[in-house]
Amino acid sequence: MKKIGLIGGMGPVSTIDYYQQLVTKFQQVHPNACPPIVIDSLDVFELLKLEETGDKQALLQELLTSLNNLKNAGASFAALTANTPHMVFTELASASPLPLISIVDSTLTAIKKNKQKNIGLLGTKMTMELGFYQKRLQSAGINPVTPSAEQINTIHQIISKELEVGIVTTQSKQKLLEIIKKMSSKNNLDGVILGCTELPLILSQKDITITVYDTVSIHVADILNTALQG
Repeated sequence: MKKIGLIGGMGPVSTIDYYQQLVTKFQQVHPNACPPIVIDSLDVFELLKLEETGDKQALLQELLTSLNNLKNAGASFAALTANTPHMVFTELASASPLPLISIVDSTLTAIKKNKQKNIGLLGTKMTMELGFYQKRLQSAGINPVTPSAEQINTIHQIISKELEVGIVTTQSKQKLLEIIKKMSSKNNLDGVILGCTELPLILSQKDITITVYDTVSIHVADILNTALQG
């Protein structure tokens, strides 16, 4: 099979989640075996600074360096273990030394499969505001719904100050659930995207009545499908 390359560390906790899910789901098909994976781990806090300041060129260069490291380590293709860096995905894919699996495209495919239209989007401030998710969804006739400015700030703080360092609290979970409830009631949502790879640490389908799009699990499935095509 093809060797999987992951740009990790964005953040460390979700990178562990990716690795565990890739191994577990692979072994459901191939017991007593493990998939070939190489990970290049970056500093999530350095990347967040670049993303928050809008320094796309520096972000792009960091990611390209990582992709070259993965290629040199024998990876056949690669994926970013975070949603926010997909703000430069188009430029990255055209310059990448390896084929890339987009978490945004994987999520879009899952929504289209369910034939849903009104979809909430949670993530970092940049993911919710920059429009790269919204444009892809709208191109497929899907209506993306983002929280209010105040709610966006609350979600971003929970992600950047707590989840990125592995802190999960009941108080923050309730805040997120209340935001989703208000968004759903106001916009008649069919589903909600957990558009940050740390959000599945605190939220899951069992917590929410509408469809939950766990971007880690969705991405992992596409990564494994690509690897097994080898």
